[in-house]
Amino acid sequence: MVEVFNLEGMSVYKLRSGDKENFSVAELEGKGLPCGIYFVRIKKAHGIETAKLLIC
Repeated sequence: MVEVFNLEGMSVYKLRSGDKENFSVAELEGKGLPCGIYFVRIKKAHGIETAKLLIC
């Protein structure tokens, strides 16, 4: 599962693993998210990864 959070910790986008196989930042730009810093949390079978994302 891929989940994107804003700086306030609110979930702004969620993609379940069964929905698609690939995730692209272009999908977020099409959702009308304003420019800014976001955090992406990716949950996999072997753990969780979190990364910072800048959309501009």
